[in-house]
Amino acid sequence: MFTAFKSLFSNPHREEIKAEQEKIIQAQKTLSEEKQKLEQKTTQETYQLNLEKNKLGVALSGIADAVIGVDMQKNITIFNRAAELLTGFSQSEVSGKPIDSVIKIYDKNNELTFLHYCPINTKAAEGVVYNKEGLKIVGRNTSFVNLVSSKIPEGQNANLGCILSMHDITGSTQLESMKMDFISMAAHELRTPITSIKGYLSVYMQENKPNLNPGQLSLLQSIEQAVTQLTTLVENLLSAAKIDRGILNVSFENLDWQKFVSESVSNFQTRAKEKELTLEFMPSKNPVPQVKADKTRISEVLSNLVSNAINYTEPGGNIKVWVQTSGSSIVTKIADTGRGIPPEAISQLFNKFFRVTNAMEGGTKGTGLGLYIAKSIIEMHHGKIWVESAGLGKGSTFSFSLPL
Repeated sequence: MFTAFKSLFSNPHREEIKAEQEKIIQAQKTLSEEKQKLEQKTTQETYQLNLEKNKLGVALSGIADAVIGVDMQKNITIFNRAAELLTGFSQSEVSGKPIDSVIKIYDKNNELTFLHYCPINTKAAEGVVYNKEGLKIVGRNTSFVNLVSSKIPEGQNANLGCILSMHDITGSTQLESMKMDFISMAAHELRTPITSIKGYLSVYMQENKPNLNPGQLSLLQSIEQAVTQLTTLVENLLSAAKIDRGILNVSFENLDWQKFVSESVSNFQTRAKEKELTLEFMPSKNPVPQVKADKTRISEVLSNLVSNAINYTEPGGNIKVWVQTSGSSIVTKIADTGRGIPPEAISQLFNKFFRVTNAMEGGTKGTGLGLYIAKSIIEMHHGKIWVESAGLGKGSTFSFSLPL
């Protein structure tokens, strides 16, 4: 029995078991050390993350523009102090909520969907994906903003759909609205006496023309021309006010475009000859399809562009008008050999009340509304308008496109 007991304690596997136990203890020790290192690293990274988050929060709170970040599910994740002031909501109220349940965004009278201003599922990987001025934002407050929406390449991995930056222009928009209200009221009040003057003058000239000497007739014709210019000014002011309010309507009909443009140009032949200019419509050799447009409004655009070409082209110059198809659009061009446009003015040429000064004026007066109205009418037709010029003294070409 003693021998058996001794044999038990001298089991050759005892050393192996002890070695395994030591390995396990060492492994546990190593695992504990790695766990401790991982916890330290996690704590450090969490600290750095909170530090960066606090930096971002401080930076966003100091930005004058409203900044709103949304995730891939269109829920709000970033909402700075300026966004609170702009919308009337606090960050705690909107955090985690869908952005389109918090604010509504309108382009004039059309409500924009979330995918309009934040297309999170498009292939656009980074940079600006939407940029629009003069939008209306409706939350608890109603404001007007210039909106820029951007995406980052890592957005999907970081669950960041897009970042909206909104520059508040409510004050300037309200001031502009007050200005246009006054202009509209004044124009309405001026329309009646101007119409009366024009009517009385027309009747007087018809009844007394045989009895007038050349000097008297010339004086009355000058008065008639001044009244016509004043009438145009009043109508332009009223049209601009309607455009700003979004109440300038268009009524579409099918037009034989080449014939329509040709007739519009013919109406200016007498005026062009009086200024010793060559005004030519060059018909297309290829068939020109019909265009669906508002005849009255588009006539205003053509008249404005041809009239400008005559005004800003010196005697002896020439003006050419032609149409051409380009893809799914038809393009109308008015080219002149006039004074041209300085490069720095081209980007502002279609802005309201903008006029090129100095070299281009040459005694010709205007309000700076004609091209603004023309641009607005073309955009109502879902077209585009632009100008090309090599510079002062080198002529210019105005073009506009309409969809077929």
